[in-house]
Amino acid sequence: MRIPRQFSQQMILSPKSHGVRRFLGLIAVLVFAGVAVLTSREILLRTEFSSDSQPPPPLPGFDRPSRTEAKVLSAKDVLSRPLATNFGVMPKLIHQSWSDQNLPAKFDAWSRSCREQNPDWEWVLWTDQDNLDLVKKHFPWFLEYYEKMPGEIFRVDLVRNMYMYVYGGIYADLDVECLRPADELFESYNVTTVPYATSYDETYPSISNTHQQKRAFFGRMGTEDDFEHSIPNAWMASTPGHPFFLLTLESVAETLKGGSSYSSAEDLTGPLALKSNIELYNTKYADSDALDQRLYKSPVVHVFGPQYKQQHAVTVLPFWAVFPYSWARDGIPFRGVCSVNSNEHDSERCKLLIAADHWGSYFITYWSHSWSPNGHDEGNLKNIEESDEK
Repeated sequence: MRIPRQFSQQMILSPKSHGVRRFLGLIAVLVFAGVAVLTSREILLRTEFSSDSQPPPPLPGFDRPSRTEAKVLSAKDVLSRPLATNFGVMPKLIHQSWSDQNLPAKFDAWSRSCREQNPDWEWVLWTDQDNLDLVKKHFPWFLEYYEKMPGEIFRVDLVRNMYMYVYGGIYADLDVECLRPADELFESYNVTTVPYATSYDETYPSISNTHQQKRAFFGRMGTEDDFEHSIPNAWMASTPGHPFFLLTLESVAETLKGGSSYSSAEDLTGPLALKSNIELYNTKYADSDALDQRLYKSPVVHVFGPQYKQQHAVTVLPFWAVFPYSWARDGIPFRGVCSVNSNEHDSERCKLLIAADHWGSYFITYWSHSWSPNGHDEGNLKNIEESDEK
């Protein structure tokens, strides 16, 4: 249909049509300006990131992991590193210990799971000789007590407290399987994990909301809080320099120096001692500087020197986080499948039965009980020398 001439002229000359033309013109100007800005930005980016220049490096600790598993360090590498000065961050360092560098098959597989779940962390295996070197370097005053201990199990129980105090990070027994990245666990408690180098880099800004608060973590086993073994020392984690770990060193030194009696390694340096010290800490030293004042003149503060007015806390994680399988009474229904010393042991079935994935467990321990007062338990050692692969 054609429009009469007079109507078409009215439409062209009407004030409303002028407004439409102005609006369309404004849009055209904006589009042109946008194209010009994007073009100039592209040119600028090409100039800044040409082959002759590199983009600025990411902040330490926040680059995406490029490795498939944690970097393996020797104890000598770790011993040569500077001591931490940033006490409010968790170094990405996993400590494990064995008599030598030759791990039994199951231990090797479970240890690898920790490296694979935490590819941007570092991992060190401490041997008996390495542990002695650690004592000589950082705790020379304790050497006489270390050598007085009646068996290696006493020493390996004790020295993990030194790993935590001097370097921080995670300690895990070799019968621990890692199920999830540890970063997620500590992030949920508002603790930042960083490469170890940033723990002594004073130019690195602490981004944890806890600022310089020192944090130590342990796991609860089972649901019976009064059970004397309910807080095993098979797993622990900490920021460096936490004074809690000096309680064990101090109590051991006092016991051996005074000739006090003790019934076992568990009682002197193991899980019973750990639970007792946590109860002592929560009763007398949490949220105060009383522990720092107590240790002021003690040789146990030799490594970092006296620390004042730095907040610290100890957290016991719920049973499902670290020890979803308990070797105690409440774990009896699962023992046949979960205990590595059972003929029916099957780690995959165990994780299904205890619903580790449902709970969101980060670790699981299969309780090899490979140590005896006189060394390795040869009977249980055979169970971990066989591969877990079917």
